[in-house]
Amino acid sequence: MAGMPRRLRIQYPDAIYHLMARGNGRQDIVRDDHDREQLLVGLARTVRRCSWRVYAFAILSNHIHVVLKTPQPNLAQGMQNFLSSYANAWARRHRFVGHVFQGRYRAELVEDETYLWSVTRYVHLNPVRAGLVAEPGAWSWSSYAGYAHRRSRLDWVAYDELLASWEGAFGGSDASSSYRRYVTAGLAEPPPSPWSDAHHGWVLGSADFVARLAELVRCAPPRERRRESRLVQGLEFRRVYEVVRRVYQVESRELSRRGSRHEARAALAYLARRHTAATNAELAEVLGVSRPDSVPNLTRRFAGWLAEREEVRERLGRLEEELSRALPREKTANQV
Repeated sequence: MAGMPRRLRIQYPDAIYHLMARGNGRQDIVRDDHDREQLLVGLARTVRRCSWRVYAFAILSNHIHVVLKTPQPNLAQGMQNFLSSYANAWARRHRFVGHVFQGRYRAELVEDETYLWSVTRYVHLNPVRAGLVAEPGAWSWSSYAGYAHRRSRLDWVAYDELLASWEGAFGGSDASSSYRRYVTAGLAEPPPSPWSDAHHGWVLGSADFVARLAELVRCAPPRERRRESRLVQGLEFRRVYEVVRRVYQVESRELSRRGSRHEARAALAYLARRHTAATNAELAEVLGVSRPDSVPNLTRRFAGWLAEREEVRERLGRLEEELSRALPREKTANQV
């Protein structure tokens, strides 16, 4: 694929990715079930916030796999929020200094749903390949249990969409049983990695798909113009911003005034982190803070006021009510 740099962050509506984030120096990113639960909670929160469609995941000791679709081109923002939030919490809990994750996460592109079964089987068999369990159903920290038993399903994993992709491609009415047999067959005859035949090792699809990706890269705007398309300038953040201004009846300059302890400024930071995929770097500019790592100071301040003051809790209730009316489509998508 001439002219396409290695490991570009290519984003477009309805893109499908296989993602992997590994511990720095292959160190563990989880040490116990509490860590695993927190990683899972963070992933679920990001999935809902970004309206992603997750088809498979597996949490291992020193890395995590996720297969998902992004209805909106917001992979980079969502992953930055997910990984940095978990890394910061993990470092505090374990009194760790240094990088938790190894550089940038790996993102491999998948052309369409035709490949989902092979890619998700690769993910679900990962704990077996790592020698952690003898069969995928024995590993509690993956999405496979929801495919094996409906009662084990998580409400933020798109199980039926994956199963429907098999029915659409190959027919048959019992896709659930077919998928379990397909995964189990990989125990007796371990399949090769689906990426062994991928273009450049990270694009799984046809030659036409590779050509379309190359065209996307060729037409990408210059780096200095990409600021105009940042998520923080998108519709979802604007609506949160306007709801905060309306409820608190403040001017925009109050929300961006450096050093201001106005409740509205802290509320905006809190709600933006809770309901949007805006990064700390993006929020820092809007809120008038000098560094991205100062944004959590505002969210912690608001959380402290929530714990101590009834009137702040009442105002948050009004804000959430306003958002539920102002963002009907986003809220519905996040509740799927």
